[in-house]
Parts: sequence; structure tokens; C-alpha cells
Amino acid sequence: MLLKKSIISFLLIFTMFSIIGCSQETTTTAGLDYSDFDYISDYSEVFNRREGDYLVYVYQDTCAACIRLKTDFLNFANTYEDYQIYFYNVGKNSDTTNQAEYLSIIGQTQVSTPVLLVIKNKSFDNTNVSRYYFAGEVKIRAMMTDLEKESYPYWD
Repeated sequence: MLLKKSIISFLLIFTMFSIIGCSQETTTTAGLDYSDFDYISDYSEVFNRREGDYLVYVYQDTCAACIRLKTDFLNFANTYEDYQIYFYNVGKNSDTTNQAEYLSIIGQTQVSTPVLLVIKNKSFDNTNVSRYYFAGEVKIRAMMTDLEKESYPYWD
């Protein structure tokens, strides 16, 4: 009987801390969502947003790595407003008319997510893809760190 009460007490305390922990995590993101930022709705818009340098974050709502990266990347975009960042959800784009040209420009054969592109003066240097194309969660997190520390050498 005492063991049963102890187990129930432990489970109640554990549940309470779990609920409190989740609610605190939710409030620290300040409710940021992709819609809070500048958005691209078509492949043709990736390379013609504005003069100067900017970033394009390519993602899908169903991509597991995108989901894991979402909160950190949105917080990064919100904190480092000096970097103009555009978000492009390729999963919501049913018009693939310009997809082949997009892939040709970035030197890829298929669309992948998550991807972070560095666009320099409305162009993408596909001769140095490793400097301007970051695919996958690990590479994007590393690029975020470089940008935070201002140690990315190819940003003007």
C-alpha cells in the first residue's frame, strides 16, 4: 500500500514537472512562426528579391530536420535582423514551373530540405557551392553559428 502511494505520488510530481517544463518551453519561443517573416511563394522569387545579400531558408512542414530546426532558426532570424532572410516552403508550392531552373542555378538535381542559400546581389555562385549552399540541419546550425559570431567570410 505504501509502495503504491509512493508510485502515485512520484507519477503526479513527474507529470507536474513535465507540464511546467513544456509550458515554459512554449513561452520562450514567443510564438514565432514562419508567417512572421518575409516569404517567398515561388521558385522564380528565390534570386530576385532585392539588391545586396540575403538568405533564403528552404523548408517543408513535413520535413523532420526542418521541424527540429524551426524554433532555433526562427529565433535566429528574429534576433539577427541585419541578415535579410526569406522563407520558402517548397511543400506548399504546387507550381513547379521554375523548379528546373532553380535546381540548375544551385547545381542540384533534386529539391532537398532544409537548405539555407546565400544570395549575393541577386545571384548564386554555383562554382563555390560549399560557400553558399548549406543543406541539412548540421550544416545550417554551423552556418547560423558563423553568422552569429560574424565569422562567415563571404558576407559583406
